[in-house]
Parts: sequence; structure tokens; C-alpha cells
Amino acid sequence: MSASDSRGRSASASTPHAEERRVDHDLRRIFEGACRVTAPCFGAGLGMGGPSLTTSARRMLRESYPELTQQEISLLFSAVASFHRSSRSG
Repeated sequence: MSASDSRGRSASASTPHAEERRVDHDLRRIFEGACRVTAPCFGAGLGMGGPSLTTSARRMLRESYPELTQQEISLLFSAVASFHRSSRSG
């Protein structure tokens, strides 16, 4: 059995390509909830990327997760928007 570091990565994953790149576990933990909160802004027939919908989705995230920094909100919004785009196209 291989040893793990404090982030749960295997000690055998010593090359940069083998390591887990996503390290913001707090954002990963709330991602599904963030997708649900912002779903009305990305629903079918609403279009994508409209300024008012983008602003609304960001506001929803700030209101739902006030403990996050502006940078974390931005990262979360990017991930959520990407998720909704890929859901609609697939």
C-alpha cells in the first residue's frame, strides 16, 4: 500500500502530470449546490452569456456563499458556467 500526503495524493504520484491539479477542495465541495443555485440563469431557451444572466448568476453565488472571496466566486462561476454549457450541448 502506498503512502499518501496530507492532500490524499499517493506518494507514487511524484511527477507533475500524475498529481491532482485541482486543490481547492472547498469549492469542489460546494460545486453541485452552486450548479443548482444558478440553474435558472442557464436554463434552456434563456441563451448563454447574456450580461443580465451572467450578473444574476454571480449575484446568486455571492448571496449563497458569502464566505467566499471575490476570486473564489469568479472561479466557481467559471466552473458552473462551463458545466451548464456542456450540459446543454450534450
